Amino acid sequence: MGLSETPEGPGSVSGAPNLPPGFADTFTSRYVDTGALRLHTVIGGDAPPLLLVHGWPETWYAWRIVMPALARESRSLPSTSAASGCPTSQTAAMTPARSLGISLR
Repeated sequence: MGLSETPEGPGSVSGAPNLPPGFADTFTSRYVDTGALRLHTVIGGDAPPLLLVHGWPETWYAWRIVMPALARESRSLPSTSAASGCPTSQTAAMTPARSLGISLR
């Protein structure tokens, strides 16, 4: 599993509207390649990781208000599940709950 290029445009930090002040200085969009799946995440902070899992049909953007505070104590990793359309794989055709479980295991 590894981090790859930085996504840009809608759905990414660089293309997201109404972010808290300084958000883009702390957080960056990244793809995480797991082998079978490519997930989008937004990473920020220098402490131990904290995985933030959104509901359906949301994305990482649902966490944007609390992420700056969390980044002071953890390395925030809000996921974007395959069911929400950002990642690319056959998992995206599954139900949201099953897709999320497979994506995060």
